[in-house]
Amino acid sequence: MLPAELVGQFFGVGSLGEEEPNSPASYIKQLALPYAYQIPKLREEDMIRQFAALVDGFEEEGDFVFDIDIQAYREVTADEEAIHIDEKHLHSIHALMDGTHYGFFKTQQTAPATMAYSIRGTNGKQHLTEALFHFYWRLMKRIAAGQMEMLTNHCDSIVFCQDDPGLGHVKSMIEDEKIPDLSLAEIIARTDTLYPDDVIPAYHYCDDWRKLRTDDKYVLWDAKPKIVHLDLVRYTPSVDADQAEKINAFMKRGGGIALGILPNVDEAFSESLLKTLEHNLASSLREMEDSGIDVEEVARSSMISTQCGLSGASISLTREIHSESHKFPEVFNRVMSKTAR
Repeated sequence: MLPAELVGQFFGVGSLGEEEPNSPASYIKQLALPYAYQIPKLREEDMIRQFAALVDGFEEEGDFVFDIDIQAYREVTADEEAIHIDEKHLHSIHALMDGTHYGFFKTQQTAPATMAYSIRGTNGKQHLTEALFHFYWRLMKRIAAGQMEMLTNHCDSIVFCQDDPGLGHVKSMIEDEKIPDLSLAEIIARTDTLYPDDVIPAYHYCDDWRKLRTDDKYVLWDAKPKIVHLDLVRYTPSVDADQAEKINAFMKRGGGIALGILPNVDEAFSESLLKTLEHNLASSLREMEDSGIDVEEVARSSMISTQCGLSGASISLTREIHSESHKFPEVFNRVMSKTAR
C-alpha cells in the first residue's frame, strides 16, 4: 500500500498558514509527496465551502447554509458527470498542474459525513439524514471523478485522502439516537467506496482516533486498508491489547500510518523542528511498543506528518516544515533503528 519511496517522508495534511494562494507551489513541488493544499485564510478555500459552493443554491456568503430543494437534489444525485473544482475554490491544483509531471501526488477532499454535519438548512437543522448523506456522497463521488480527470495525465501515482474531522461528532449523535436512519458502519462503508480506482487511499481524522469504534469494530483498523493520518500529539498511541492487535493486522493487510507527531502551531515548539521531530517520534514509538504495536511494521509502513493542518501556523513555520522535510527520512531511520530490532 505505502510505496517504499514514501516511507519516512513528509505527508502534508492540506491546509497551510499562507496568505497568497500560488506562492507555496514552488516549495510543494520539491516534496517527495507534493500535494494539493488549501489556504483557509481565503474564504473560498474553506474545506466545506470549496466543495459545497459547486452546487447551485449554496449560500456562499452565509455560514454554511443550504436548503436543498428537489431540483438541486436530483441535479447532483441523478447525474454521473464529473465535477471539476474551479480555480477560485482550489488554487493549488490549477497552480501545480502546469505541465509539471509528478511521480507521486496527494490530493484530498472533505468526506460526506463531515459535509453533512457542517451544513444546515435555514431551519437550523444539520443535513444528517440518510437521504442527505446520499446527496453529499454523490456530490463527492462526482468531485473525485473530476479531480482524477484533472490529475491523471500529470501524475504516475495519486494518494487520494478523505478529510473527515466531523465524524466523531456524527458518531456521538448516532449513539445519542439523534440520527435514526444512519449507522456509523454504513457511513464508513460508503465513504470507502468514494476512492477512485488505482489510487493509494488515505484518510484524515482529527479527533481521538483511539475511541473511534462501534461495538466490536474499530472504524479505522477494520476498514479498507489505507494510509491513516493520526494526531499523536494530542492523542498518544497508548492503546489496549485488542486495539494494538487490530493495528498490527491493519498494517499487515497493507495499511499505512501518517504519524502526526509534529505540532501545527508555533507556540508548541520549545526545541528546533528536527529535535522536536526526533523526540516526539521516539516517545510515540516507545508508547506503541509498550502497547503491543509492532514497531517493525510501523517502520515499514509510516510517513511523518504534523498533528493536523497548518492553518494556525505562521508563514515562517509553514515554510520551515516544508524546507526541512527532506531531512525527515534520516531522522525517521535513525530513531527507528534504535527501536525496531
